[in-house]
Amino acid sequence: MISMISFILKVLLFAITFTFLYAWGYVKQQRKTEELLNVLYKKAEAKILKALKKQESLTKTEIEKIIRGTKASLFWSKNKVQVVDAKLVTKNLITKMINEGLIVETSNSRPKKYKLK
Repeated sequence: MISMISFILKVLLFAITFTFLYAWGYVKQQRKTEELLNVLYKKAEAKILKALKKQESLTKTEIEKIIRGTKASLFWSKNKVQVVDAKLVTKNLITKMINEGLIVETSNSRPKKYKLK
């Protein structure tokens, strides 16, 4: 009788573990695109900050050249993402970096220039 209860508990524990791993994998799969874009933005942001440490300010065109071709991937996935349309990414990235307080727009210049805060 004790071995029967032990067997049922082991099967129940296995089922709970399997269900947890399946649910965790499903959620990770659903959020994969969002995570890829976050990694891509972080890499592009790091490149811009590195360039701004070397130069005082950068224009939008210079930023586009810096981040063009930036790649990102997740270690647990085969999917990769790369910056192809740098204009689209640059616009979103500059807005994000200004909102986070990482860079500021210089007010009196044409074209607009961005520098470290």
